[in-house]
Amino acid sequence: MECVAAVDIGTSRIKAALVDECGVTRGLADARLDRASAPGVQDAKVWVGESAALLKRLAAEHPEIRAVAVALTGNMHAMLPVDGAGEPLLPARLWSDNSAGDESAFLNREYAGFFRDKAGNSCAPVFALPKILKFKNESPALYRRTARFLQSKDIVAHFLTGNFVTDVSDASGVLAMDINSGEWDSALLDDIGLDIGKFPAILASSAVCGRVTAEAAAATGLAAGIPVAIGAGDLATAALGGGVDGDTLSLTLGTAGQLLGAGARGTGRRLFGKIFVFAHADPERELYLASVPAGGFVFEWFARNHNLSMSEFFNRAGRTVLNDASPLFMPYILGRGAPYMDYRPCGAWHKLSAGHRLDELCLSAVFGALAALRQGADLMTGLAGPRSRLTLQALACREPAVRRLAEGLFRQNRKLAPANCEASLLGAAMLGFTAAGKFGTVGEAERAMFKYEENTQTPSPVLERLFAEYLDFAGKI
Repeated sequence: MECVAAVDIGTSRIKAALVDECGVTRGLADARLDRASAPGVQDAKVWVGESAALLKRLAAEHPEIRAVAVALTGNMHAMLPVDGAGEPLLPARLWSDNSAGDESAFLNREYAGFFRDKAGNSCAPVFALPKILKFKNESPALYRRTARFLQSKDIVAHFLTGNFVTDVSDASGVLAMDINSGEWDSALLDDIGLDIGKFPAILASSAVCGRVTAEAAAATGLAAGIPVAIGAGDLATAALGGGVDGDTLSLTLGTAGQLLGAGARGTGRRLFGKIFVFAHADPERELYLASVPAGGFVFEWFARNHNLSMSEFFNRAGRTVLNDASPLFMPYILGRGAPYMDYRPCGAWHKLSAGHRLDELCLSAVFGALAALRQGADLMTGLAGPRSRLTLQALACREPAVRRLAEGLFRQNRKLAPANCEASLLGAAMLGFTAAGKFGTVGEAERAMFKYEENTQTPSPVLERLFAEYLDFAGKI
């Protein structure tokens, strides 16, 4: 059997899978990462080491499967400087690191036209560009030693092939790429004093960035010489693996909460300043994102602070229902994200009383994360056109309490349950098969490999009333 070996470098978990051309996962391995103790940084050497170990485990467990290509995806917006050998010079600063607020404000003040006309987004501390500028100003010696600034999947690509490259989706997430041309903007980088040579070459997401070296083959169990597709940032692969198109949004609750959409190139100008717009792994479309930074992480945080396991948290949430007297939770412990573009922590409770039980608080925490994303969905469809379908991914499809609230809260009546819930891995596999020549285009791969069941759900009147209260209170904090 022939499959693509896909690797997803998440901030909470690294996964590797063997996915066939029908979109079926034939083998899956994963390793959990420590997220709670240091949510803003991570050791990139762990990304590489765990990716290699997982690939080797899959090769040993499934000797009957031949990997025809490797495809990569991973968390976006990291600031990861490496030397000429690809060794990290310090831990990666993740999207959740918001320490570059001053640099972000400076860039918005001085280069607003570039961000509006070329980048697709105003600058925020979540992006890599202000973090790189802060790094250069505070650590000039390390900046001089830096050979390239990479993203999570890019350092794994270097490990496998020896090449320094990235793709258009991750490059657009740095915020120094002109999304119209797909190239680093040399004028911007020159003007702010950053060396364009420290930024890797930008390839199409389905491009072959190199081949597995003999050394990498020995470490991973992959066959030497097979092609490596550079892949895309996890937002883009999750969109592919969630069937996102002109009529379909995708809801994901992982570490962050994400509401993904897509549209014809150029449509995103209407979304500027409200919804994030990125280059997509599918070159025919652009990618839209509404987000809440702690969307899924907030469940871990809440459970830990109430001495609950994650299973106990979701069980408690499933034992009750919301009503008009339920408390409302603002899940902004890592900032509010889109559409506020505000990354100052400001989590809060509204209507909390001494009579509320822990079960109700658990379910209210789930509702808060979903309500933040419903707000993004309404903005996205209002500005870029209606969507009738919503794919539920990750916790939104796995946990009954989350799924029940999502089905009753979002206006999209047609809810899709994907056959393969590993959206980012599936999306990466689509890019891998395109790179290997199985499909002619990324869109063709998506149509062939995304499988789902559909049901119709109408919004709940109670949840609509709570959502209106949520919006009113969120606008005051």
